[in-house]
Amino acid sequence: MDSNTMREAVTPRETIELLKSLVRIPSVNGCEEAVALWLNDLFQELGLETSLYEVEPHRPAVVGVLHGKRPGKRLMYTTHFDTHVTDNMEIPPFKPEIRENRLYGRGSCDAKGSIAAMIMSAVLLQRTGCDFSGDLLLAFVPDEEYMNKGTTELMKQGITADMAVVGEPTEMAVGFGHRGCTHIDINVTGRAYHSAFPERGINAIEHMAHVITALRSEYFPTYEQKHHPYLGHPVINLGLIRGGTRIHTVADKCCASFLRRDLPGETTEDILDGIQGFLDGLMARDPKLCAHASLSTIQQRIRLPFFMEPDHPLVSGLSESCRRAAGREGEKQVMNYYCDASILCTESGIPTVIFGPGSISVAHSAVEYIELDQLADAVYIYADYAMSLLAGEEKTP
Repeated sequence: MDSNTMREAVTPRETIELLKSLVRIPSVNGCEEAVALWLNDLFQELGLETSLYEVEPHRPAVVGVLHGKRPGKRLMYTTHFDTHVTDNMEIPPFKPEIRENRLYGRGSCDAKGSIAAMIMSAVLLQRTGCDFSGDLLLAFVPDEEYMNKGTTELMKQGITADMAVVGEPTEMAVGFGHRGCTHIDINVTGRAYHSAFPERGINAIEHMAHVITALRSEYFPTYEQKHHPYLGHPVINLGLIRGGTRIHTVADKCCASFLRRDLPGETTEDILDGIQGFLDGLMARDPKLCAHASLSTIQQRIRLPFFMEPDHPLVSGLSESCRRAAGREGEKQVMNYYCDASILCTESGIPTVIFGPGSISVAHSAVEYIELDQLADAVYIYADYAMSLLAGEEKTP
């Protein structure tokens, strides 16, 4: 199907109006029920086979299926409708506004823009009477922003596919990999004492300062020796630190929480053993130091890396769909952020790519927006990609 035919079947204005409707529905992480039910009603109006899956009470995922004319493969278009919080925003979060060819509002790029484009790509297939085999699944989930419970629950429920696209703001690049995530706590134990006699206690906060300095100067630089040809080396960030009980008492506890972004092949056990081995060396030099590394209580699941070879047919095929539908080949990139592609591909074995309109640089920001040219093009690219994957022969049992 040529680009002009696609643009006549679904206009950019329709996609914009759909995205406006989605942005108007607040769906901050933990409060996603309203938007899920709205999408469920929309799917029914569109004639899709529709199901809701309860991830947690009042937190459903919604799946709509557009069936082809014959049995065949299943392609899943998926992303999340939960959004980041709004208390940092400098614009009205739920009053979409268009200016300078951008639509502003919370969730506009992360990731309701992808939702709107994916839905309208299915509408395009319907309106053009596209002759395809198999099924196109639209699977939209809560709780991607925090614990990835939505996609995890769909996998548990057996909602699977032969291939998948995760809609995230890639600026129309074709994402074929990202690092994993390990949340690590380092706990230092000291001895409490009255602050009038600090020398009689063991200050856990001061010891933690020494530990952090040593890790940063001596151990973390060794991560640069580990290298992946596309994902680079592991990186680690100190994000939280908590210690002490009150100002007039020597602190007897201090906890520092790190987020480490891992490479394929690294294991949680090896990561923790490496850090603990370094801490053991520090404790050998300072008998008063007591420091231990463990998985953070924040992390209730292991977040694994995701990687597809850049010449994989699904990666190259999406790049080619960008050329056919939007006039320019989609650049192949690895992403710097973690997303549900890991759960789909690494954990569940579904070949997956990441692709969507919008820039990650404005996701979660005080002024979130999406470029409307990207939003419009994404519809036609998603549609072209679905046709290219599902228009082939029937899937053999």
